[in-house]
Amino acid sequence: MEAYSRGDFDGAVAYFHPDIEWSVDTSLQLDAETFHGHDGVKRFWGIWAEVIDEMKLEIQECRALDERRVLAVVRAHGTGAGSGAEVQSSSFAELAEFEDGLAVRVRLFGTVKRALSAAGLD
Repeated sequence: MEAYSRGDFDGAVAYFHPDIEWSVDTSLQLDAETFHGHDGVKRFWGIWAEVIDEMKLEIQECRALDERRVLAVVRAHGTGAGSGAEVQSSSFAELAEFEDGLAVRVRLFGTVKRALSAAGLD
């Protein structure tokens, strides 16, 4: 997230498996979809960049759920791409799964409760 917030997208995806699956739940984005691979993740980030310039991610909480999964509670902030006004998202949850030190799956949810439910921990 630090590399992403610096605008270093290549550095950010270095921690992702080449075949990563990145999905967005409808609780966060109504027209949610799933993206695949490094190029897919960068395409997703590009969609958000069309709305928010210089977006930074602020980690509010991060916890291991088990030996493979991590839950991060995050807030995004930046400036409106068209207006230049400061914008800040509500908190949202990222559920990441790892294999051999690389993220193989990341799912974004509008709430922690929804993420924990998807993880089978509700």
